[in-house]
Amino acid sequence: MVTPIDAIILSWREAGIPLLFLWMLTLAIVYGVLTHVKLPNSNSARGVIAIVAAFMVLFAAAATQITAFLSTIVTSFVAIAFGLLLIIIFLEMAGAKVGDKHVFSAHPRFFAGILLLIGVAIFAGAAQITGIFNFNFSISDTVTGMIFFLAVIVAAMWALMKEGGEKK
Repeated sequence: MVTPIDAIILSWREAGIPLLFLWMLTLAIVYGVLTHVKLPNSNSARGVIAIVAAFMVLFAAAATQITAFLSTIVTSFVAIAFGLLLIIIFLEMAGAKVGDKHVFSAHPRFFAGILLLIGVAIFAGAAQITGIFNFNFSISDTVTGMIFFLAVIVAAMWALMKEGGEKK
């Protein structure tokens, strides 16, 4: 029989709390050591180094779930990039032009939109979305946590760089 405390611990474990604690512990230790030895003079640089080190440890801990997701995305990107290169080569060989301009320079928004749709399709395929209007993601909790942590690291690095830029 599962007690309420066991249920809470299991739900925290499924939510990725051990990974969060690992990230926070690594961040605190690396930042503390860098501050103690005063290795970089800037607090912003110490923060960035500590955040990057913490995420490297986190990626190593959750590598099995992320590897399958990233390998699907990389394989899809390589296949699509090869196909796009072939299309570009054929358009250049055919001399497709609009007036004096090449097709790509005459319609940059159109081709950028196509590339954006291809990128979304690759991500949707890697996330195993089952239909166009059915947003049934099968991304594991660990990958979702990694995406959240990446957003946090981008925001933190932006804030640290903004802080460093104002002091100059």
